[in-house]
Amino acid sequence: MNKLTLLKHLINQLASSYCLHSRVHALKTFNTTQANCYVKREDELGFGISGSKIRKYASLIPYLIKNNYQAAIAIGGAHSNHVAGITQLLIENNIKPILFLLGEATTKYQGNALLTHLLVPLEQIHWVARSKWPQIELMAAEYANQQPYPVKVITAGASMLEALPGLLSLPLDILQNEQQLQLEFQHVFIDAGTGLTAIAVILVFAWLNKKTLVHVVLLSDKEDIFIKKLQQFQLLFEQIIHDKVDWEILCKQFKLYLPTQAASFGSVNTTVFKTIKTIARQEGFFTDPIYSAKLFFEARQIIANNIITGNTLIIHSGGGLTLMGFTEQLSKIF
Repeated sequence: MNKLTLLKHLINQLASSYCLHSRVHALKTFNTTQANCYVKREDELGFGISGSKIRKYASLIPYLIKNNYQAAIAIGGAHSNHVAGITQLLIENNIKPILFLLGEATTKYQGNALLTHLLVPLEQIHWVARSKWPQIELMAAEYANQQPYPVKVITAGASMLEALPGLLSLPLDILQNEQQLQLEFQHVFIDAGTGLTAIAVILVFAWLNKKTLVHVVLLSDKEDIFIKKLQQFQLLFEQIIHDKVDWEILCKQFKLYLPTQAASFGSVNTTVFKTIKTIARQEGFFTDPIYSAKLFFEARQIIANNIITGNTLIIHSGGGLTLMGFTEQLSKIF
């Protein structure tokens, strides 16, 4: 069994019930004389569950079902795409959602906070002060152990082993896109919150020795934290595939960037909102101010300034529902 067949078999075993294919099409305003630019529409994988997050859940949810978890604790912010997304699938599969959210209870519901409160009754929501947030996983684990039934703790962004097999479908889907378009991508741009999606692409491309440079825009962690996560998930990936990935090859597979606009995670500014408007009017799709708009802004600058050569793919991770929480700011840029 060759590597591609092995990986496809693994994904079919763990995530076969979900639609994990998104299309690629050309961008009109990102091309240069040396780069042909495309977008991968992960945002089209679902409305209520944002973009490539469905890939994480495609293996995480079957794991919860197989192990008979009756409840799951989802950790995140009040406006988290992840919390709003995973909660829907937990309810669908008769797994009680228990939310541990950063901050204090509020009566001002908008964006994902509104959707989350539509899904989950107040008694299943626990608010955690920022001062205690560094201990959130320990707090959640202690709560889970006190319950009379099995409870799984789902970390912020679902950055966990059980989500990795589903994410491995993304690099394979990119290979399928290449076959359909009859071309190869020399460059791939992707944003990183927890970083696991980007790490999955890097690991598979390095394992397959694919000559594609992965450009990662770090929107939450710094470079050293991303590298530590890459090392951790490399070991887990090797356990899954029963094979080794050469670290030197792995390190040549990617390049890291920090955002030049609204650099702090969750922060926004006028440039980000103008980017959302520009892309909507020029390219015909929506981006969000926390992740995808920043990615497209940085990718455009990097492609132009670094003289990127060849076919270039920007992965649109989704997040359109986030726009519901920024209607006031967006209304000021028209």
